[in-house]
Amino acid sequence: MSLPTGAWKINANGFTGTLHVAGIDAAGNVAGNVHFVNEPANDLGGVAFWDDTSKKLTFIRKINPADASTFQIFTGYFYATNHTTPNGPADLSGSFEAFRGTGGTAHRVLYGWNAHHA
Repeated sequence: MSLPTGAWKINANGFTGTLHVAGIDAAGNVAGNVHFVNEPANDLGGVAFWDDTSKKLTFIRKINPADASTFQIFTGYFYATNHTTPNGPADLSGSFEAFRGTGGTAHRVLYGWNAHHA
């Protein structure tokens, strides 16, 4: 099963919003955006990949495209919420790397995130 498109409810270290997967092309390039509450949406075009074999989604959130210290690199893995309904609700869970411009420090760069698709 490929990554379901549409809206996913995302929680990244307590920051909530929507991960919108608009589509995935044959090469695994993901179109869409991630939008956290009270922040502008971040376009995922050109910076998001879906690996169907490993069920892995990787994307870069560019908060300020002119400042690389505000980039966050997300990696998450897809799984069915309930193994008895593999085509039902699904989740993504993983971690993201944050740099100085988004609160990361030399002693803490990894944070958890998850998303749910109903």
